[in-house]
Amino acid sequence: EEEATRERQLVQFCRRELARLGRVDVVSDVFRISSTGSFGTLNSLRLGRLPGVSVDWAEINAALGQVALLLVAVARESGARFSSHALLPMGSYSKAYKLDEPRALYELHGSGSPHLGRIFGSSRFDKGLTMLLACASDLLAFAGARPRAGVAPAPPHPIEADAVGGFCIRLQASGGEERWTRALRCLLEDLSWLLTWRRAGAAAAATGTALHAA
Repeated sequence: EEEATRERQLVQFCRRELARLGRVDVVSDVFRISSTGSFGTLNSLRLGRLPGVSVDWAEINAALGQVALLLVAVARESGARFSSHALLPMGSYSKAYKLDEPRALYELHGSGSPHLGRIFGSSRFDKGLTMLLACASDLLAFAGARPRAGVAPAPPHPIEADAVGGFCIRLQASGGEERWTRALRCLLEDLSWLLTWRRAGAAAAATGTALHAA
């Protein structure tokens, strides 16, 4: 009798621990979107460049790598699929490619002079950014078609072709560093909405697990 009671208590404890772990939001802990001044930031990494504000390409490239990783992680977790492009999160050297041309990789990292128009491989970098935005658009549309309680019905900035919130994501066609930085900030604000959407789903699932465990 006493042994059976201890076993029941152990089972109940394990169920409670499983429910508690189910409430731990690892993705939200890993990806923290915020802002500093005019910059959007991901895990404290600034994304963009501004006249008079020195942001090393190493920092921008690391931030872009985090964006790629975020999109891939949420897509896998939610079961979403990218329609025409894919991402290879590789830290500061991440890549993007077309699904029908997997060998043709495009850089999600820039380098060279801080001055606009002097970025080595800028055309490939711009194509990579456009592919990144296309993947974000797919995932945001997937989330928007699956509304969740307490979450706005749509992200704050619409994505159309190579622009988000009306600002071009392509460095060479953006109209200046400030507009390019604004595009990147709009993208991060959309991804913040995506994380809120994902968090709402995780919370609902954890509540269901806790009720079952009880």
